[in-house]
Amino acid sequence: MLLGIFALPPAATAQETAHQKIRLGLLPFSESLGAVIAERQGFFKAEGLDVEVSKFESGALAVPVLQSGRIDIAFSNTVSTLQAIEQGLDAIILAPGAVVRSSPPDTTTALIVRKGSLTSLKDLEGKRVAVNVINSSAWLHAVAALEKHGVDRTKVRFTEVPFPQMNDPLLNGQLDAVVQVEPFRSALMATDKAEILSWTYVETAPGSDITQYIALAPWAEKNRATAEKFARAVIKGAAFANSNEAATRDINQQFTNLNPALKDKVLLPQLGTAVNVAETARTMELMRKYGLLKAPIDVSKRVLALP
Repeated sequence: MLLGIFALPPAATAQETAHQKIRLGLLPFSESLGAVIAERQGFFKAEGLDVEVSKFESGALAVPVLQSGRIDIAFSNTVSTLQAIEQGLDAIILAPGAVVRSSPPDTTTALIVRKGSLTSLKDLEGKRVAVNVINSSAWLHAVAALEKHGVDRTKVRFTEVPFPQMNDPLLNGQLDAVVQVEPFRSALMATDKAEILSWTYVETAPGSDITQYIALAPWAEKNRATAEKFARAVIKGAAFANSNEAATRDINQQFTNLNPALKDKVLLPQLGTAVNVAETARTMELMRKYGLLKAPIDVSKRVLALP
């Protein structure tokens, strides 16, 4: 249920009416499909929007670019979004991204090792584990899953490796484990040389919102109609993805540069069609527990309410 109400001016300005271009920062994996589909299926065009897309490896990297004004909207994750707000970023959530499934498999991260190399998560103490960004959303849920299984996280040697570049170092023995997302997880598992020890998000935050599209409040205030149009188009894209699997698989393969042989094998994300404020509390609790957030944030005041 969408609970938040963000107060915006009652009408678009003349400047906004004349300028409908949006600079959007996306992440290079399937959770971005809501916006990608909105572009490919003409939903942005139908709203009168011209969307220019840039790709970032993580929300933690996209948010500073948003703050600098070099992009208008960023696709972020809940961890990066809440941290940025606590640090003074005046941001609002325009639309939801992906949602964690209640049971595996899921497109969120899985902790994967070489087949036969380890017998349990406890064996990861002293070992090299790759995450895309330390202190990121992937790291947080990995740490929470490790602790759930009795692992001393201070003994795990975390290292940063972008998702698209994780698989080979694991298979070559340069890494002992990777915290990997779809579609790269499916590509790794297709080698039959790896096995999953934990579905980290599913274990620690089932049903929660994990990604969202955010904008600076001053931009949204100045461009109210544009923000609403963007949100509507992305939600249409999410609904399309959730109900048109074949077409979505084609778009996903093209956007992520997935091996065509895996196009129909990878798991597609579950995309949200309304921001779930209540479930965000799950992630906030984990963030506070592991030192990524000092105090709770009232997300209900940071959500754009569509008319």
